[in-house]
Amino acid sequence: MWAVYIIFLMLEAALLIGTRGETIEEGWKPDGMYRMFIKPASLLERLTEEKGRGRESAAKIRLREDMRILYPSDAAGMMRRRRTERISAVLFLGFLGAVFGLLVTAAGQTQKRVTEEGWVRRNPYGQGPARIELLAEGERGNRSLAIDVEERKYTRMQLEEMRRDLRAILAEQLKGENESLDEVRSSLFLPSQAEGYPFRITWESGDFSRIKSDGSVENADVGEEGEIIWMSATLSYFGDQWEERFPVRVCPPALTREEITQNLLLEEIRRRDEESAYEEGFSLPDRSGEETLQWEERRSDNSLILFAIFLMAGLAQYGLPDRDLKKRMEERREQLLRSYPEFISKLVLLMGAGLPVRTAFFRMASDYRKKRVQGEVSYVYEELILTCREMESGVTEVRAYEHFGERCHLPQYRKCMTLLAQNLKKGSAGLTAALQEEASRSLTERIRQAREEGERAGTKLLLPMIMMLTVVMVLIMVPACFSFTGM
Repeated sequence: MWAVYIIFLMLEAALLIGTRGETIEEGWKPDGMYRMFIKPASLLERLTEEKGRGRESAAKIRLREDMRILYPSDAAGMMRRRRTERISAVLFLGFLGAVFGLLVTAAGQTQKRVTEEGWVRRNPYGQGPARIELLAEGERGNRSLAIDVEERKYTRMQLEEMRRDLRAILAEQLKGENESLDEVRSSLFLPSQAEGYPFRITWESGDFSRIKSDGSVENADVGEEGEIIWMSATLSYFGDQWEERFPVRVCPPALTREEITQNLLLEEIRRRDEESAYEEGFSLPDRSGEETLQWEERRSDNSLILFAIFLMAGLAQYGLPDRDLKKRMEERREQLLRSYPEFISKLVLLMGAGLPVRTAFFRMASDYRKKRVQGEVSYVYEELILTCREMESGVTEVRAYEHFGERCHLPQYRKCMTLLAQNLKKGSAGLTAALQEEASRSLTERIRQAREEGERAGTKLLLPMIMMLTVVMVLIMVPACFSFTGM
């Protein structure tokens, strides 16, 4: 698996090196840890955008419309920067996934128990036996073997003592994967301990040529009637010992030639394991009959799953719906509602001072530009600036006012812009009075909305108030109950 991660990291490194000369938009400062991939992402965004022209989906068209509404002065730039940031996030998460995958793979390599020379390393005393999966590569093909290597033993090691009889439990565990002890065709399970019991269990076979000390069964030459072998379990507890005997009927297996060869190879490994029980390790056989063997330890490597999770997270993050845009659209709508009374009142004030509508628009836009430098952003005045630019570029006042009302997507602004358009078409008679009435109505509506927001805030505070009341009641009642009981 490491090759996949290295290739992926090399590709990302090539992208980083190849895009060092890539320039990003002036004044744009990307946030987040993934900004290191902004330049490669900018190149990929430009390439994918060129290929995707003319094939826009409905979701992409809707996203472009939302961005145009939210950022009327630079919708295309914001759209481009948004795509670039998402591609950068995909590259960053893929980078993390590849790095973690390499670390997991490297950690698995350092934990190997079998060297290239076929040397098996045991667990130290107290860590229990080790289960090792092996791959024997020979001239006749590869063989998969699984062996249990016992922990290292020491001469001073003492058996753990036993407390009570476990005959029924041991009889159930002893059969292993066999249907019963009256029909044994595969290895027996010889537990050294029983869960919940402080016993040390040692096993002895009545015939080691049939049942080995590890529970493996040699039944290749057993007749159809089977053979009865007695298995003895010694239960030790300090200086006391009990012996339980179990009759086991060994039946013949139906093995292929390959299975017989594999069993012989396992038997040789077990023999070497037993002979080197007091040594640090042992060597695996280098031959099986006339076949030369080379050994390699097989370890499960799940690092690719980790890499895939990170990569899929990046792709999912790129393809998920733009929930933040919906939230911004809602915030924009609420801000437009709150700004309407101020906007209409200021327009009435300027028109009452004798300024034409066009001049009043330009005056309000100029005042807002000065405030925006200080960090204040208002969507209604952003739309107002766009309207002024339209009129400067040659769009008629009527069309500019209609565009203003359409972009705001609120009936209040449409009504106001309709009044201004009628003023240009039919004359200004009664326009100031109509706008003053609209300003008064909008202020009343704003007061009503503020009252409703206050009521909703009170409802949201109801649960915290109930929780605080519960805490206060507990603080009062618990000492009172203790005083009544005399505690």
